[in-house]
Amino acid sequence: DLILRSHAIENGERNLYQEGPITTMLSTEDLIHRYYPDLGTLEANTLMFCGTLAVIGGVRPMEAFEVELEDPVSGRKISHQYAIQTLPNEG
Repeated sequence: DLILRSHAIENGERNLYQEGPITTMLSTEDLIHRYYPDLGTLEANTLMFCGTLAVIGGVRPMEAFEVELEDPVSGRKISHQYAIQTLPNEG
């Protein structure tokens, strides 16, 4: 199974934020059935975001975010990192 892992960069520290096999995520078919039980499929040109793994320590603002997808059999992984600018709450 491929492993999805992410880290939150908070106060300059790298903290594990999510980790687990992608097989624990809900399948596309399950999501469609949960939200459109009578449809069975999505209409053409419909986009559905499929969610993610549970987070460790709750959803929170952070300085940067790192994500990687690892194949533990081959040892290969793909990763990405981006910085985050939290905007003030104008509400």
